[in-house]
Amino acid sequence: MKKTITLLALCICSITLMNAQKDQTIFNQGGIDLTGVWGGSINNLTNFNDNFDISNGGYFMFEFNKNFLIGWTGYGSESTLDNGMRADIGGHDLLLGYAFNSHKPIHPVAYLQTGGGKLEIEESPSDQVFIMQPSIGMEVNVFRWFRIGANAGYRFVTNVDTQGFNDNDLSSPYVGLRLKFGWSWDGDDGVRIDREF
Repeated sequence: MKKTITLLALCICSITLMNAQKDQTIFNQGGIDLTGVWGGSINNLTNFNDNFDISNGGYFMFEFNKNFLIGWTGYGSESTLDNGMRADIGGHDLLLGYAFNSHKPIHPVAYLQTGGGKLEIEESPSDQVFIMQPSIGMEVNVFRWFRIGANAGYRFVTNVDTQGFNDNDLSSPYVGLRLKFGWSWDGDDGVRIDREF
């Protein structure tokens, strides 16, 4: 009987020590919590071959730890060139963002939108291009479920292979307005992403 109790005690101690020595990771220190879901519209004023252009689109993204945002966006714009030809550029991109002190009524935000796009100019074949749009701005928490932001950035367009156009013709600064609808909840009530098994 003493041997059984001793063996059982050793097993319990071994299991306890094994759990206590579990590897630590960078994520299990603070944790990653899903703390919100957002969607809305994006409207940018940019330059297309020396013509002002309005780009309209929408997005959907998840919020983690109250500050980090990741999601997807779709957009398109239509311009009339100096020669009267119609030109369209659009795409579906990865959208990354970071809201600094998002709990405050007015706070700074930074976004990076990047991915493949399609350039279509009348009487020319479609051109697959790569677009990257970093931006910074300010965001206002109007209601808990509604935020509005203004941002400025630069649209980099590369791999342009349409005759008569190059990367510089489509790359330009831009300013934008972002409407954001959704909900953000407290981090402690969020959905835990890094559960230990």
